[in-house]
Amino acid sequence: MTSPKTKTLRLHYPVTVEDREVSEVTITRPKVRDLKAMDAALDGIRDKLDQGIVMAATLTGLPPEVIEELDAEDFTKLSEEVAGFFPQAKAHGTGAPSLPKPPTG
Repeated sequence: MTSPKTKTLRLHYPVTVEDREVSEVTITRPKVRDLKAMDAALDGIRDKLDQGIVMAATLTGLPPEVIEELDAEDFTKLSEEVAGFFPQAKAHGTGAPSLPKPPTG
């Protein structure tokens, strides 16, 4: 079974940027060229949130400024969809999925 090449996400909280309303975003399944573009755009960026913004912008074709205007709930959903295009990490040597880190707090 193959994964779809794109996924459209309807925003719960549409945003207006430069007189343009954005009510949904289309996420494109990444190709190697997208990964290269992300890698170049992420050069020197250490902040995880900024990394997520760059990744979302690259795969949606939207400028980072639009991504930054999204409601936190919509950005979280978008980030989850983006992450879904990438294979899950495996634990070294066992072939078993790696365990999630325990919550801090």
